[in-house]
Amino acid sequence: MTAALTLGMSVVSAAGKIKSGRAERDRYRREADLVELKGRTEAIAYKQKGADILSNLNNTLAAIIARSAAGGVDPTSGSAAVLATASTADGITEANIAADNAILAVNQASEQADIYRKAGDTAYKSSVIGAIGTIGTGAYRYGQLTG
Repeated sequence: MTAALTLGMSVVSAAGKIKSGRAERDRYRREADLVELKGRTEAIAYKQKGADILSNLNNTLAAIIARSAAGGVDPTSGSAAVLATASTADGITEANIAADNAILAVNQASEQADIYRKAGDTAYKSSVIGAIGTIGTGAYRYGQLTG
């Protein structure tokens, strides 16, 4: 009776280890999904920032042209053109940085999500190995008690 109980408890313990490993794997998978969602959200924010920068650039260029024309100056030459060119260069640089940051946010989130998924898979595999060890130990004890 004691031997069978020992073996039965080993099986129950092994099943618990596997269930725990599955739960940990699932938790890591949910964490990976959240990280990816956060990365996509950050990317959207960066894209919006880039669009806002370009909109501000458009407003700045319109103001330069309007002020130049109102002052009787050709907006396509002289200091007005220099100011417009400098504003355009700065705006495009900032918009490109925002676009790059959007790409980086998605890529970093994807990498982190992969790390979480691998950690979850490792946790599950470890639980299975632990369960096999527990059953092996139980079988050994069973053999000692009955043998």
